[in-house]
Amino acid sequence: MKLIDKVKKRSLMVFCYLISLLPVFLPWCYFDEGIDGIKYGTDIVHGNVFMILVAVTVLSMAFSKGQRGHMAVKLLLLMHFAIYLFGSFFWYVPLLTDFNLLLSLEAMHYGCYLSLLGMALMFLLYVKREKQ
Repeated sequence: MKLIDKVKKRSLMVFCYLISLLPVFLPWCYFDEGIDGIKYGTDIVHGNVFMILVAVTVLSMAFSKGQRGHMAVKLLLLMHFAIYLFGSFFWYVPLLTDFNLLLSLEAMHYGCYLSLLGMALMFLLYVKREKQ
């Protein structure tokens, strides 16, 4: 009976994680959508790297055991958050010397904020469920 509960708990965590990834498909950043076009989260976080990170995170959530496994999942979730922040701040910058924080914040839209919020909530949910 205890094994079934663990499988349910892990399946629920993987499902919540996949739901937290949905805002990546929303518009993240643009200055003028008619001129520049809209940059979606999948454009900004670079699809291949993001897909590898998602696959590793799902596998880690499903099969991690012990303290090291839980720490690895926490680090992977924090990597999502860091990639989202870095991508949203530097999406338009050709050189790092051209960075402007106010311009970045002005160009960010609801998809970026929802992605950051979703990943923060997923991290907190994972930490809370791990302690139980």
